[in-house]
Amino acid sequence: MYSYSGIVNNLLKEFPEISKNYAEEIAWIKDTFKGQENVGQTICFDRCFCDYIGHLLVDERQDNIKMEKVFTFLEDMAVSEDQEVRNLLQVTVLEYLRSWHLLQSRSEKLMLPETKKIFDCVKSYLQEPAQDALPHFST
Repeated sequence: MYSYSGIVNNLLKEFPEISKNYAEEIAWIKDTFKGQENVGQTICFDRCFCDYIGHLLVDERQDNIKMEKVFTFLEDMAVSEDQEVRNLLQVTVLEYLRSWHLLQSRSEKLMLPETKKIFDCVKSYLQEPAQDALPHFST
């Protein structure tokens, strides 16, 4: 079961390929906002994990193993007893996926039941994304 305080460690353990990007983001935060401590839950998910998911979803040679791993991780977040973990999923990851028609259409097919319920909530308050807009990535 994921907790908010440990979610970044869980993510980096499951997806070590985003560790370098995460380290760069945290270094930037520490340099820019001197003296502030931040383990970067939102930064890690927004700037690192969402970009990772986006790249996987737009890749024409979709890696089904990685995609299954991503959506299993999201489902584990969706069923977490920690409300902050579910909020992080909703506000950071699922709102991101809702923002781009291409990402939404591809990701909805892969969502597991509890993730889909939270995504339906996101769809109730965020308007349908433009169909012709293409996602942009931080990395």
